[in-house]
Amino acid sequence: MKVRPLGCAEVEAAPVCGPASVGADTGLVVPTIVEPEPQPDAATSVGDTANDWLCAWCHNRVANEKDRFPYNGKDEFTFRNPEGIRFEIITFSRTLGCQKEGVATLEHTWFPGYAWSYCQCGECGQHLGWYYAGTIEFAGLIISRIVRAVGVRN
Repeated sequence: MKVRPLGCAEVEAAPVCGPASVGADTGLVVPTIVEPEPQPDAATSVGDTANDWLCAWCHNRVANEKDRFPYNGKDEFTFRNPEGIRFEIITFSRTLGCQKEGVATLEHTWFPGYAWSYCQCGECGQHLGWYYAGTIEFAGLIISRIVRAVGVRN
């Protein structure tokens, strides 16, 4: 960590909220700020970000176009849950910034033989779709809850 003096006048008492250093010549206390070293953001610097899918709420990376997964020859589906709510999903072989929530169940599954659990955004916690586990594992993300990233060149 770097330590730098504040850009203010010297004071005679140590600040209540942080560290201080004593000036060598005057004996006066100079407040200091501890700054963290900058760290690269691996979540946004790895991969083909122009082909990423993002959480529509917080723009966290959640999937990549190259990971679209065809189940029985299709990678886009429309289903209704038991309450009649319609969901359009895209299937992906893996996700990037999502987390599994809940205990997997076969009840009301849209893919026979595959137990589902919730898929939530790892950043904001928004429900983005479902994880499916069976002979293979994949995710179904709700189209209206994800957006495509845009690559900008300048």
